[in-house]
Amino acid sequence: MSPRTGSETVAIDKLDRQILHGLQLSPRVPFARLAAVLGVSEQTVARRYQRMRTQGVVRVFGTADPSRAPGVTTWLVRIGCRPGTAAGLADALARRTDAGWVTIDAGGAQLTCSVRTSDDRRGVREDLLHHLPRAANVLSVSAHQVLHRFVGRGEADWVAADDQLDLDQRRDLLSRQDDDADHGDARIEAADRQLLVALAHDGRASYAALTDATGWTQRKVALRLAALTASGALYFDLDAAVTLLGFRTMAHLWFTVAPSDLAAVGAQLADHRRLAWAAAVTGPAAIVANALCRDAAELYRYLTTEVAAIPQVRSCETVPIHDRVKQAVSLVDGGVLRGPVV
Repeated sequence: MSPRTGSETVAIDKLDRQILHGLQLSPRVPFARLAAVLGVSEQTVARRYQRMRTQGVVRVFGTADPSRAPGVTTWLVRIGCRPGTAAGLADALARRTDAGWVTIDAGGAQLTCSVRTSDDRRGVREDLLHHLPRAANVLSVSAHQVLHRFVGRGEADWVAADDQLDLDQRRDLLSRQDDDADHGDARIEAADRQLLVALAHDGRASYAALTDATGWTQRKVALRLAALTASGALYFDLDAAVTLLGFRTMAHLWFTVAPSDLAAVGAQLADHRRLAWAAAVTGPAAIVANALCRDAAELYRYLTTEVAAIPQVRSCETVPIHDRVKQAVSLVDGGVLRGPVV
């Protein structure tokens, strides 16, 4: 049976997109606050969100920030595959907890994924980067360490497309958020495992639900959640089924720039609404970004206008994404989000 396509089963309108934008800005925002900003009822926002979550359009999740974990390094890996093996290898990678953002690229001949590695005090390397070159169906592996993420306006805007919250709505939504107290330098510990699993499944889970998942009291859950988020050890984000939102042309963009221009170019790219993510990496191409466009014509316009307007960009390798197999935590099937890998 062929996988269903989102366009056949899910209809997303302007209000849905605005709800998604609000959640992108503040993933755990109370529905009552988001409803007030949008001028609709709390029940409407809650019903719309639950429908989109059930249909695999969105998943709000909480996860440990790898940049705050001692000894943890994030890599972007390009994998050349033997003909006919890309789908199987992509599925195997997608089901690993140390791999995310798995895509099949370049007409099915290449994979790209992010990989987290951690230091082993014994000096033994048993991580994914160690095993990949030995796989029989792997022809080549190119690993690029992620050095710095560029965060700008586009980080919050991209998922909402043209139906985003206006500046006043964003200000109202974010200004009402409770200020986090200073909780020191809290770090993820082994005892937080069940909390992280529950939040990966549902980043908007209530304190009562998290109490059931962890066996802790609601007070302990609330204090621990506040401490981890205030320190930055835990953050909340959302996976979105981008094809259901109309983005049917996606590509990895590998930019070559001089080291002296790296910070300036990265800051400009971070504000481009066609980019979902941009980072400085090791290797010949100093910056890599993910572009989401409605169609090939829009990608062409983006490359020949916004990218072309940055003179410090020496070259740009455009690698089309053939299929998304995994988002940050969610598996993707036929463009629809499935269960998280935790």
